[in-house]
Amino acid sequence: MSSLSEAEKQQSKGIKMLLVAVLCLGLNWPGMKLGLEIVGPVWMVCLRFLLSLPVLALFVLITKKRLPLLNRKDRSVVFVVAFFQFILSMGLITVSLQFIPAGTASILIYTTPLWMLLIDNLWYRQRPHSKRLILTGISTVGCAMILLASGQPGAWLPLFGMLLASALWAVAIRRVSFHKWKGSVIEAVFWQFTFAGFAMLAIALMVEPTPNFGAYAVSDWLLLAYIGPVATGLGFGLMVAAGPKLPPDKIVLISTLTPIVGYVSSVILLKETLLPLVMAGAILMIAALIVNGLPQSTLKRILGKGHAK
Repeated sequence: MSSLSEAEKQQSKGIKMLLVAVLCLGLNWPGMKLGLEIVGPVWMVCLRFLLSLPVLALFVLITKKRLPLLNRKDRSVVFVVAFFQFILSMGLITVSLQFIPAGTASILIYTTPLWMLLIDNLWYRQRPHSKRLILTGISTVGCAMILLASGQPGAWLPLFGMLLASALWAVAIRRVSFHKWKGSVIEAVFWQFTFAGFAMLAIALMVEPTPNFGAYAVSDWLLLAYIGPVATGLGFGLMVAAGPKLPPDKIVLISTLTPIVGYVSSVILLKETLLPLVMAGAILMIAALIVNGLPQSTLKRILGKGHAK
């Protein structure tokens, strides 16, 4: 009984941690949109990662009782993820976010199942099962609805920029899926943020004017503090820490709240227009994400209950 009680406590703790992470990352979409009014997109990515490093280092210090280390056998994957997900993908997301609604962007970035299907089929020559094909098709229809609703003159290029960012993210996800970590995941994230942050700093110094940080108001610093240490540092840190405490189906269900929080908070905080076609497309995409992520046993249990009624 005591072991079951302890497992339930750990799961409850994991759910709370993941919910806080989802809230932080979801609210970060309107936060980044506002942040782009005070800093350029490349500087935004740079500051987002570099300002989050102390928080991630603290996570490692608390859990490992030492500073972050990079395991030699994890280096190649750390570099790949830093390059594809945190430099290329995040760079494209932030540049595109200047021209499209934050709520729309928060939904479009979750087209990763479509790109992973293409990667698996074209690169790894894997034949997808019918469930995956159907759900990816539903997600693609939802994506098309969002594009049609959001495709105002001049917005097509940034919309497709978001899709390309999602494809690059899928490349990083697939690479990680084939890797067995030797060090801890939170330490890998710390080094990914470190490499990406300093790479974006170098690029920012070359292509964008240096922000006049001395002229920033308190509200500007609070916004950057949310985007970096809170949303990125705490959000990613809690998400990684919650992973071992929860079964995959619960992680999928709770994580799918991120684009919902991003869309709703953008409508409320930024007064973005609530487009019916975008909402319908978002519902299709998110429903496909949830069903695709649930284990077969869970789906059968849910369907079985439905038939029983």
